[in-house]
Amino acid sequence: MSASPPSFESLVQDLRHPNPNIKDNACVLLAEHWPGQAMPYFFSKLHDPDPVVYRTAVKALGTLGHRTLPDLLELFQSSVNGTVRACCVKAIVQISVNFPDVAFPLEILSMLEQALDDSSPVVAQSSLMTLGYLSKHDSEKDHVIPLLIQACDRSNIAHVQGSAMALAELDSPLVSTFLEKLAVDVTKDPLIREIAQASLERRASLNLK
Repeated sequence: MSASPPSFESLVQDLRHPNPNIKDNACVLLAEHWPGQAMPYFFSKLHDPDPVVYRTAVKALGTLGHRTLPDLLELFQSSVNGTVRACCVKAIVQISVNFPDVAFPLEILSMLEQALDDSSPVVAQSSLMTLGYLSKHDSEKDHVIPLLIQACDRSNIAHVQGSAMALAELDSPLVSTFLEKLAVDVTKDPLIREIAQASLERRASLNLK
């Protein structure tokens, strides 16, 4: 006779444990045995002011997978709290870590594109990092590469640098063509042209076309 699963309450207690392995195991067991209770609990913890708490919630939402996407999208669109919006973006990475072969709907990619222009620098940077991560997945790169290319056309130099660095490691002729044009575009800031040239050199070192 199989043993009963741990109670919801005991697993929530494990989420507060200092040992990350115990925390991670609790996340998995909550998603497996108590998804109906776990999802609203994790979403409520995204509003907690303690970084340890909301970061744990972000990671935990990743174990619940794509069922969380409608609520993540709604929360991102409605929240006035930059930290909460950043958590919504970072949860996309955690979902991708746990379910790497399942593509995201276009609504989520649109959310990440919108986040690039967020009033909160933390949200914008989180979105850029998330797009960079997704670009390395075959299921996502065809949709993500154009977004990274568009990010290179923004006025924020940090965005351009982050986008170009992510593009530098992607095996795509589209990327090479774009970076080559950007590197010689005299209408662009000299620093942007230098970034594009450095990205091309990085591609050459990786033998990417």
